[in-house]
Amino acid sequence: MQVPGIFLKPADNLLAATSLQPGQVVQVEVLGVENGLATVRIGGQTFTATGEIPSPPATFRALVREVTVNTVHLQYLSGIPEGDALTTMAGALGLATEPETTKLLQEMIRWQLPLERSLVEMLLSAARELPPRERAAFRAARVWLETLDLRADPVRVREALAYLLGKDEATPRGQEVLNQAVPLSPDQEMVSFFTFRGKGLHGELYLVDNRAGKKGEQDFPLALVVRVETPVLGATWVYLSGSGKELAARVTVAEEKFVPPFARAAGELKDRLAALGYTLGDIQVTARKISCICELLRPGEPQPYRPVNTLV
Repeated sequence: MQVPGIFLKPADNLLAATSLQPGQVVQVEVLGVENGLATVRIGGQTFTATGEIPSPPATFRALVREVTVNTVHLQYLSGIPEGDALTTMAGALGLATEPETTKLLQEMIRWQLPLERSLVEMLLSAARELPPRERAAFRAARVWLETLDLRADPVRVREALAYLLGKDEATPRGQEVLNQAVPLSPDQEMVSFFTFRGKGLHGELYLVDNRAGKKGEQDFPLALVVRVETPVLGATWVYLSGSGKELAARVTVAEEKFVPPFARAAGELKDRLAALGYTLGDIQVTARKISCICELLRPGEPQPYRPVNTLV
Protein backbone atom coordinates (compact mmCIF):
# COMPACT_ATOMS: atom_id res chain seq x y z
CA MET A 1 0.00 0.00 0.00
CA GLN A 2 1.44 3.37 -1.02
CA VAL A 3 1.57 6.02 1.69
CA PRO A 4 0.01 9.22 0.32
CA GLY A 5 2.10 12.34 0.17
CA ILE A 6 5.21 13.73 -1.50
CA PHE A 7 8.70 12.34 -0.99
CA LEU A 8 12.00 14.13 -1.47
CA LYS A 9 15.21 12.11 -1.75
CA PRO A 10 17.80 12.32 -0.33
CA ALA A 11 17.30 14.53 2.72
CA ASP A 12 21.03 15.29 3.00
CA ASN A 13 20.77 17.48 -0.12
CA LEU A 14 19.23 20.12 2.09
CA LEU A 15 21.46 22.99 3.14
CA ALA A 16 21.93 23.18 6.90
CA ALA A 17 20.70 26.78 6.95
CA THR A 18 17.39 25.86 5.34
CA SER A 19 16.93 22.25 6.52
CA LEU A 20 13.38 21.02 6.81
CA GLN A 21 11.97 19.93 10.14
CA PRO A 22 8.79 18.01 11.01
CA GLY A 23 5.90 20.35 11.70
CA GLN A 24 6.98 23.07 9.26
CA VAL A 25 4.59 24.30 6.58
CA VAL A 26 6.53 25.00 3.37
CA GLN A 27 5.79 26.35 -0.08
CA VAL A 28 6.44 23.83 -2.86
CA GLU A 29 6.82 24.95 -6.46
CA VAL A 30 6.43 22.27 -9.13
CA LEU A 31 8.77 23.02 -12.04
CA GLY A 32 8.22 19.96 -14.22
CA VAL A 33 7.65 16.22 -14.49
CA GLU A 34 9.87 13.98 -16.61
CA ASN A 35 10.49 10.20 -16.69
CA GLY A 36 8.30 9.62 -13.66
CA LEU A 37 10.11 12.16 -11.47
CA ALA A 38 8.95 15.64 -10.54
CA THR A 39 11.29 18.60 -10.11
CA VAL A 40 10.22 20.83 -7.23
CA ARG A 41 11.68 23.87 -5.53
CA ILE A 42 11.50 24.63 -1.81
CA GLY A 43 13.14 27.68 -0.29
CA GLY A 44 15.24 28.33 -3.39
CA GLN A 45 16.56 24.75 -3.58
CA THR A 46 15.61 22.25 -6.28
CA PHE A 47 14.84 18.56 -5.61
CA THR A 48 13.51 15.52 -7.37
CA ALA A 49 10.29 14.23 -5.87
CA THR A 50 7.82 11.37 -6.13
CA GLY A 51 4.28 11.02 -4.92
CA GLU A 52 1.13 13.03 -5.42
CA ILE A 53 2.33 16.10 -7.31
CA PRO A 54 0.14 18.80 -8.94
CA SER A 55 0.61 19.30 -12.68
CA PRO A 56 3.25 21.96 -13.41
CA PRO A 57 3.40 24.86 -13.17
CA ALA A 58 1.91 24.87 -9.68
CA THR A 59 2.63 26.26 -6.24
CA PHE A 60 1.10 24.91 -3.05
CA ARG A 61 1.65 24.46 0.69
CA ALA A 62 2.75 21.24 2.33
CA LEU A 63 3.28 20.07 5.89
CA VAL A 64 6.61 18.38 6.66
CA ARG A 65 5.59 15.09 8.24
CA GLU A 66 8.88 13.24 8.63
CA VAL A 67 12.58 13.79 7.94
CA THR A 68 15.01 10.86 7.83
CA VAL A 69 18.51 10.38 6.42
CA ASN A 70 16.94 9.03 3.22
CA THR A 71 13.59 10.75 2.78
CA VAL A 72 11.58 13.88 3.49
CA HIS A 73 7.85 13.12 3.65
CA LEU A 74 5.52 16.02 2.85
CA GLN A 75 1.75 16.13 3.19
CA TYR A 76 0.13 18.55 0.79
CA LEU A 77 -2.48 20.92 2.19
CA SER A 78 -5.11 20.74 -0.52
CA GLY A 79 -8.48 22.26 -1.20
CA ILE A 80 -7.90 25.36 0.93
CA PRO A 81 -10.13 28.30 -0.07
CA GLU A 82 -8.02 31.40 -0.65
CA GLY A 83 -9.66 33.34 2.15
CA ASP A 84 -9.12 30.54 4.68
CA ALA A 85 -5.52 29.67 3.78
CA LEU A 86 -3.84 31.59 6.62
CA THR A 87 -6.34 30.30 9.18
CA THR A 88 -5.82 26.73 7.97
CA MET A 89 -2.03 27.02 8.13
CA ALA A 90 -2.18 28.55 11.61
CA GLY A 91 -4.28 25.58 12.68
CA ALA A 92 -1.83 23.12 11.11
CA LEU A 93 0.91 24.68 13.23
CA GLY A 94 -1.19 24.53 16.38
CA LEU A 95 -1.39 28.33 16.64
CA ALA A 96 -4.32 30.53 17.62
CA THR A 97 -5.87 32.24 14.59
CA GLU A 98 -5.47 35.78 15.89
CA PRO A 99 -4.94 38.81 13.60
CA GLU A 100 -1.31 39.23 14.68
CA THR A 101 -0.64 35.57 13.86
CA THR A 102 -2.16 35.70 10.38
CA LYS A 103 -0.34 38.95 9.56
CA LEU A 104 2.98 37.35 10.51
CA LEU A 105 2.24 34.18 8.53
CA GLN A 106 1.33 36.30 5.52
CA GLU A 107 4.68 38.10 5.72
CA MET A 108 6.56 34.81 5.97
CA ILE A 109 4.64 33.38 3.03
CA ARG A 110 5.56 36.39 0.89
CA TRP A 111 9.20 35.48 1.39
CA GLN A 112 8.53 31.75 0.90
CA LEU A 113 9.86 30.92 4.35
CA PRO A 114 9.08 27.57 5.99
CA LEU A 115 6.39 28.13 8.62
CA GLU A 116 7.77 26.74 11.85
CA ARG A 117 5.81 27.02 15.08
CA SER A 118 8.76 27.85 17.34
CA LEU A 119 9.91 30.66 15.03
CA VAL A 120 6.41 32.09 14.66
CA GLU A 121 5.90 32.06 18.43
CA MET A 122 9.27 33.77 18.99
CA LEU A 123 8.48 36.56 16.51
CA LEU A 124 4.96 37.02 17.88
CA SER A 125 6.34 37.34 21.40
CA ALA A 126 8.84 39.99 20.29
CA ALA A 127 6.16 41.93 18.39
CA ARG A 128 3.81 42.00 21.40
CA GLU A 129 6.44 43.94 23.37
CA LEU A 130 6.19 46.81 20.86
CA PRO A 131 3.55 49.53 20.52
CA PRO A 132 0.94 48.53 17.89
CA ARG A 133 2.08 51.28 15.50
CA GLU A 134 5.58 49.74 15.31
CA ARG A 135 4.58 46.12 14.72
CA ALA A 136 4.11 46.23 10.94
CA ALA A 137 7.64 47.56 10.37
CA PHE A 138 9.03 45.03 12.85
CA ARG A 139 7.32 42.15 11.00
CA ALA A 140 8.63 43.31 7.61
CA ALA A 141 12.23 43.75 8.83
CA ARG A 142 12.43 40.75 11.12
CA VAL A 143 10.96 38.31 8.61
CA TRP A 144 13.29 39.62 5.88
CA LEU A 145 16.27 38.91 8.15
CA GLU A 146 15.14 35.27 8.29
CA THR A 147 15.87 35.05 4.55
CA LEU A 148 19.57 35.88 5.09
CA ASP A 149 22.49 33.74 6.20
CA LEU A 150 22.79 35.68 9.48
CA ARG A 151 19.47 34.30 10.78
CA ALA A 152 21.14 31.80 13.15
CA ASP A 153 23.26 34.48 14.89
CA PRO A 154 21.14 36.37 17.48
CA VAL A 155 23.73 39.10 17.97
CA ARG A 156 23.98 39.90 14.25
CA VAL A 157 20.20 39.74 13.88
CA ARG A 158 19.77 42.22 16.74
CA GLU A 159 22.37 44.61 15.27
CA ALA A 160 20.86 44.42 11.80
CA LEU A 161 17.29 44.86 13.06
CA ALA A 162 18.16 47.96 15.08
CA TYR A 163 19.80 49.48 12.01
CA LEU A 164 16.90 48.64 9.68
CA LEU A 165 14.32 50.16 12.02
CA GLY A 166 16.41 53.24 12.86
CA LYS A 167 16.45 52.52 16.58
CA ASP A 168 18.35 54.72 19.03
CA GLU A 169 20.67 51.81 19.78
CA ALA A 170 21.56 51.32 16.10
CA THR A 171 25.28 51.48 15.26
CA PRO A 172 27.38 51.33 12.06
CA ARG A 173 27.96 47.69 12.92
CA GLY A 174 24.37 46.97 11.88
CA GLN A 175 25.04 48.35 8.43
CA GLU A 176 28.24 46.32 8.21
CA VAL A 177 26.37 43.13 9.16
CA LEU A 178 23.75 43.74 6.47
CA ASN A 179 26.34 44.41 3.79
CA GLN A 180 28.05 41.13 4.60
CA ALA A 181 24.82 39.09 4.58
CA VAL A 182 23.84 36.80 1.71
CA PRO A 183 20.31 35.57 0.92
CA LEU A 184 19.67 31.88 1.52
CA SER A 185 17.74 31.65 -1.74
CA PRO A 186 19.83 32.14 -4.90
CA ASP A 187 16.87 33.90 -6.56
CA GLN A 188 16.52 36.60 -3.90
CA GLU A 189 17.63 40.18 -4.40
CA MET A 190 20.86 41.33 -2.79
CA VAL A 191 20.87 44.71 -1.06
CA SER A 192 23.86 46.95 -0.29
CA PHE A 193 23.47 49.82 2.21
CA PHE A 194 25.14 53.25 2.03
CA THR A 195 24.45 56.34 4.17
CA PHE A 196 24.81 60.00 3.23
CA ARG A 197 24.41 63.31 5.02
CA GLY A 198 24.19 66.85 3.68
CA LYS A 199 23.03 70.29 4.74
CA GLY A 200 19.48 69.92 6.02
CA LEU A 201 19.05 66.33 4.88
CA HIS A 202 20.30 62.81 5.39
CA GLY A 203 19.38 59.34 4.25
CA GLU A 204 20.47 56.14 2.61
CA LEU A 205 21.20 54.74 -0.82
CA TYR A 206 20.38 51.08 -1.45
CA LEU A 207 21.75 49.08 -4.37
CA VAL A 208 19.47 46.17 -5.21
CA ASP A 209 21.34 43.49 -7.13
CA ASN A 210 19.78 40.43 -8.73
CA ARG A 211 23.06 38.59 -9.21
CA ALA A 212 22.45 35.28 -7.39
CA GLY A 213 24.58 35.15 -4.27
CA LYS A 214 27.17 37.67 -5.48
CA LYS A 215 27.13 41.39 -4.71
CA GLY A 216 28.62 43.94 -7.02
CA GLU A 217 29.23 41.70 -10.04
CA GLN A 218 26.68 43.42 -12.32
CA ASP A 219 27.46 46.43 -14.48
CA PHE A 220 24.21 48.00 -13.26
CA PRO A 221 22.08 47.03 -10.28
CA LEU A 222 18.55 45.77 -10.60
CA ALA A 223 17.31 48.89 -8.83
CA LEU A 224 18.45 51.98 -6.97
CA VAL A 225 16.50 53.04 -3.89
CA VAL A 226 17.03 56.36 -2.11
CA ARG A 227 15.57 57.42 1.22
CA VAL A 228 15.87 61.14 1.96
CA GLU A 229 14.92 62.64 5.33
CA THR A 230 14.28 66.39 5.64
CA PRO A 231 12.65 68.44 8.43
CA VAL A 232 9.86 69.64 6.11
CA LEU A 233 9.07 66.58 3.97
CA GLY A 234 9.91 63.83 6.40
CA ALA A 235 10.91 60.57 4.68
CA THR A 236 10.78 60.39 0.89
CA TRP A 237 11.55 57.13 -0.92
CA VAL A 238 12.52 56.85 -4.58
CA TYR A 239 12.68 53.40 -6.21
CA LEU A 240 14.32 53.54 -9.64
CA SER A 241 14.34 50.39 -11.75
CA GLY A 242 14.44 49.35 -15.37
CA SER A 243 16.20 47.49 -18.12
CA GLY A 244 19.12 49.00 -19.97
CA LYS A 245 18.43 52.69 -20.60
CA GLU A 246 14.68 52.42 -19.97
CA LEU A 247 13.76 53.34 -16.41
CA ALA A 248 10.67 53.58 -14.21
CA ALA A 249 10.33 55.38 -10.90
CA ARG A 250 8.17 54.93 -7.83
CA VAL A 251 8.16 57.85 -5.40
CA THR A 252 6.63 57.48 -1.95
CA VAL A 253 6.09 60.58 0.19
CA ALA A 254 5.16 60.89 3.86
CA GLU A 255 1.86 62.77 3.42
CA GLU A 256 -0.81 63.16 0.75
CA LYS A 257 -0.21 66.91 0.48
CA PHE A 258 3.28 66.26 -0.92
CA VAL A 259 2.02 64.18 -3.87
CA PRO A 260 1.12 67.09 -6.26
CA PRO A 261 4.46 68.93 -6.02
CA PHE A 262 6.41 65.70 -6.54
CA ALA A 263 4.22 64.79 -9.49
CA ARG A 264 4.88 68.21 -11.03
CA ALA A 265 8.63 67.73 -10.52
CA ALA A 266 8.58 64.53 -12.57
CA GLY A 267 9.35 66.42 -15.75
CA GLU A 268 12.54 67.85 -14.28
CA LEU A 269 13.64 64.38 -13.20
CA LYS A 270 13.04 63.07 -16.73
CA ASP A 271 15.16 65.88 -18.17
CA ARG A 272 18.03 65.21 -15.79
CA LEU A 273 18.06 61.51 -16.55
CA ALA A 274 17.80 62.17 -20.28
CA ALA A 275 20.96 64.27 -20.01
CA LEU A 276 22.66 61.17 -18.61
CA GLY A 277 21.41 59.02 -21.47
CA TYR A 278 18.43 57.39 -19.73
CA THR A 279 14.75 57.43 -20.66
CA LEU A 280 12.36 57.66 -17.73
CA GLY A 281 8.96 56.29 -18.59
CA ASP A 282 6.41 55.58 -15.88
CA ILE A 283 6.53 57.64 -12.68
CA GLN A 284 4.21 56.79 -9.79
CA VAL A 285 3.88 59.11 -6.80
CA THR A 286 1.99 57.85 -3.75
CA ALA A 287 1.69 58.71 -0.08
CA ARG A 288 2.17 56.03 2.59
CA LYS A 289 4.37 55.34 5.56
CA ILE A 290 7.44 53.22 4.85
CA SER A 291 9.62 52.38 7.82
CA CYS A 292 12.36 50.30 6.20
CA ILE A 293 13.67 49.13 2.84
CA CYS A 294 12.25 45.65 3.45
CA GLU A 295 8.74 46.94 2.73
CA LEU A 296 9.81 47.85 -0.82
CA LEU A 297 11.56 44.53 -1.48
CA ARG A 298 8.59 42.24 -0.95
CA PRO A 299 8.36 39.71 -3.76
CA GLY A 300 5.19 39.08 -5.72
CA GLU A 301 2.44 36.89 -4.38
CA PRO A 302 2.89 33.15 -5.01
CA GLN A 303 0.90 31.45 -7.75
CA PRO A 304 -2.50 30.10 -6.64
CA TYR A 305 -2.82 26.46 -5.65
CA ARG A 306 -3.84 24.00 -8.39
CA PRO A 307 -5.71 20.80 -7.46
CA VAL A 308 -3.73 17.57 -7.34
CA ASN A 309 -4.33 15.58 -10.50
CA THR A 310 -1.03 13.83 -11.22
CA LEU A 311 0.58 10.82 -9.54
CA VAL A 312 4.25 10.21 -10.37
